Amino acid sequence: MTTAYQALLGKVHGIVVARDLDVAVDGEAVRRIVETETERFQREATIGAARFDAFADPADIVGRLVRDVEGVGAEMEDLIGDPDVEEIYGTDGELTYRTTTGETVGVATPVSPQAVLHTIQRLVAAAGEELDSSHPRADGVRVFLPGGRQGRLTASIAPRVDGTVSFTLRLPQKRHTTLEDLVGFGSLTPAAARFLAVLMLVPRLKLLVVGPPGSGKTTLIEACLRAVTPRRRTIVAEDNRELTAPLLNGEYWATSKVEDLTDLIRSARVASPALIVLGELKGAEAWDLVLAGNLGTGVIAAVHADSASLGFDALATAASLAVPAMSSEQIRDHFARIFDVVVFVDLDDTDGDKTVRQVSEISVVPPQMSTGGVAVTPIFARTDIGEPMELHSTDLGQLLERKCNRVLRRHRVTIGDVLAGTEVPL
Repeated sequence: MTTAYQALLGKVHGIVVARDLDVAVDGEAVRRIVETETERFQREATIGAARFDAFADPADIVGRLVRDVEGVGAEMEDLIGDPDVEEIYGTDGELTYRTTTGETVGVATPVSPQAVLHTIQRLVAAAGEELDSSHPRADGVRVFLPGGRQGRLTASIAPRVDGTVSFTLRLPQKRHTTLEDLVGFGSLTPAAARFLAVLMLVPRLKLLVVGPPGSGKTTLIEACLRAVTPRRRTIVAEDNRELTAPLLNGEYWATSKVEDLTDLIRSARVASPALIVLGELKGAEAWDLVLAGNLGTGVIAAVHADSASLGFDALATAASLAVPAMSSEQIRDHFARIFDVVVFVDLDDTDGDKTVRQVSEISVVPPQMSTGGVAVTPIFARTDIGEPMELHSTDLGQLLERKCNRVLRRHRVTIGDVLAGTEVPL
């Protein structure tokens, strides 16, 4: 059932569209329309000429309407301004959001589907993209939000979907998360966290982070990046800025209309950093990461997959776009030779309202004996999410063990001591 506010908002939107006003430029004209239509509504409601009662506080209605028409809507603006909200979903007028603690919450008051559509179209247009019946989708568009915040927007409209609009808006968090924090969250054990901290001090280490969407891959990379020695030159390349660790000797790069991740990785290789970090590998850029790794550059990267070993299949699928003449097995073998360690992060959302995220496995990648898939050796692992993380093996392989012991030499301990639980001030 349409409310009085929704009816008035729809009318204002119709006038703005009919007059072809740019709400980002014609703010005064928009406010005059809002004030005029609100006054007309109040008069008609007072004399009984409207099917709704008059508003008790018309000045408040004017303010809300201006926010809805010019901005991203009162409800969405509140969610975007909340630092605990990491993702907003919408189907027509129904809004749902997910918090940093994993809770999924529905907004109690529905909003106008047409208002949501106009908001999404404005965000997409401001990013230089189109969203209309001839371009009914926007895929992972970087958008700029109130307060200077950035987001990643994916949206669909008719005829792609049956309703008016469906969207997902991901809001990168300023996590400031450390490996010690992950211990406090129950995602890592102290020994597993210290093992990762040692790995981050190993020169030219290649670390792959694997997990399903929303499992905490970016959070883990953030924590690992904060454990990297400050003197190590680091370049971080992302589609949308999500990592925030301070780089005393490094830079953050982002894609644009003229540069994709492949371009960024190629430029990074020329810049000769000690470490290249990619928040997410999705396409042909994966192959350029192989080339960077072969040049002796350290690597931290993430990919979507359902297990540590399947992460290499996902990388092969992505990289095949760049080298279609190579078989998946050949490409996968290249990645198996590149990466030293793979970490699998998982999530459990069977509770419905709350999502549990944990590191489920930290494994090393030994020399491969077959082409049937990539075998990994779990060092720390859980039998299932929510179960205790236990030490499964101390066999890191001679080369990685020697590198770790070199890092620990000044502390007069070995990596075996660290795996067994010895505390080391790193």
